[in-house]
Amino acid sequence: MGWRTTRTVTVAALVVALGVSSAGCSAVSSSAGSCAAKEIRLGDSDLRPGGQVTLSVDWMWQTCEDTGGTPRASDDVAVTITPASTGRAVVLGRPTPEGSRFRVAGRFELPDDLPSGDAVLGVHSTVGDRAGADVPVTIAATG
Repeated sequence: MGWRTTRTVTVAALVVALGVSSAGCSAVSSSAGSCAAKEIRLGDSDLRPGGQVTLSVDWMWQTCEDTGGTPRASDDVAVTITPASTGRAVVLGRPTPEGSRFRVAGRFELPDDLPSGDAVLGVHSTVGDRAGADVPVTIAATG
């Protein structure tokens, strides 16, 4: 019985990990890591209407060069939240990737009228290879 429970949790964790992997270039990690899969790391956040989300994502490239050449950081990245109840993405910010890992990091304000419930937080390049990642979140009700 315990084995089955452990296996179910392990499979579920693998599915979640694959869900935040990127599309585009292969997920092969090189010494530079330029084509590594992206993962949104959430920091201290207040996930409610009018709150904020703190996050970081590495490898936000415009072009990935996993077969040679030089990868380039994205010129246009959007941080969005898409409530399940509306299905409409709301842009929270347009940060610029920085450093050798093309890191996007920051604190982003959530709209006061954001519906509570399930949502998807996304960080995506809008140009080139369209690198990005998504993570499911739950927006708490105010009150």
